[in-house]
Amino acid sequence: MRRSKMLEKLRRGDAVVSVNLSLSPEPLAIEIAGRAGIDGVWIDTEHRPFAQREVAAMINAGRIADIDCYVRIRKGEGYTSFFRPLEDGATGILVPHVATREEAEWVSRNAKFPPLGRRGMETMMPDADLGFVDPFEYVEHANRETFVIIQIEDVEALDTVEEIAEVPGIDMFMIGPADLTFSMGIPLQLDHPDFKAAVRKIAAAAQANGKWWGLPVGDTEGVSKYYELGARFFNLGGDYGMLKQGCLKIRSDFDSVMGNDALDVDSVDIALP
Repeated sequence: MRRSKMLEKLRRGDAVVSVNLSLSPEPLAIEIAGRAGIDGVWIDTEHRPFAQREVAAMINAGRIADIDCYVRIRKGEGYTSFFRPLEDGATGILVPHVATREEAEWVSRNAKFPPLGRRGMETMMPDADLGFVDPFEYVEHANRETFVIIQIEDVEALDTVEEIAEVPGIDMFMIGPADLTFSMGIPLQLDHPDFKAAVRKIAAAAQANGKWWGLPVGDTEGVSKYYELGARFFNLGGDYGMLKQGCLKIRSDFDSVMGNDALDVDSVDIALP
C-alpha cells in the first residue's frame, strides 16, 4: 500500500506544497505535477463538475506518479462522499466550511476507521491494493497514511476553533482566506488586523492540539510570511492561474516583438488567495 509523501514530510517537520489541478479532469496533469516534484495535488469537486470516475482516474494517475492527491469533497452529498475518494486511492480529503465541533466529529467519523471513526469497510478498492493485503493491516495503514483536512472559512468557526482542534482524526486545518475574509466583513483584505488575528488564533489552536495548518498562497512571499507563523502546508497556485499567466505572457511577448501596445496585465491579472 502506498504511503503519503506529504505526511512523511510533515511528520519530520518539513513544509509541503501542493497545486490545485481542477480545470479539467486530465490525468496527465496530475502525472506532470508528480514528475515535477510537487508534494500533492488538490482536486476540487466542490466547485468543479467532476464525475466520480473522472476523479478516480485523476487519483490513479497520482498513484502512478507517486504524488499525493487530496480531494475537496461535496460535503452535502452524504457520508459516502467522505470516504469514496479515499477508497479510490486519494491520500486525503478536504472538507469545506467546518464551523463546529459537531461537524468536525461527523467528518472524522465518516473518514476514519475504528477506533477513530466508523468509516464503511471495503477491501477491494485501490487504497487496499484491490484486496491483496490483510484487512487488519489495511485499516491500520489507512488511518495512519491518509489525512483529513478541514477548512476554516467562516467567522463562526473562529469562536469554536479550539473545540474543533480537539477532535481526534482531524489532521490539518486549511484556512480559506477568501471566504473567511468575506465572512468577517473585510473581503480579501489579507493585511487587515482582524484577519491577521484570526490566522494567529487558528494557528494556536492547531499547534496546541498537534495538528498541522496551512492555506492557499499567491506567491512565495506568502509562503515565507505564514511559515514564520507555523504553517507547514501550502497550496501555491493552480492550473487555471498557470494557463492564464502563460497566455498573458505569450500575448505580451508577441505584442512586444510586433511593436503593438503592451497589454495592461495588471488590469486582468486579479489573483485571489
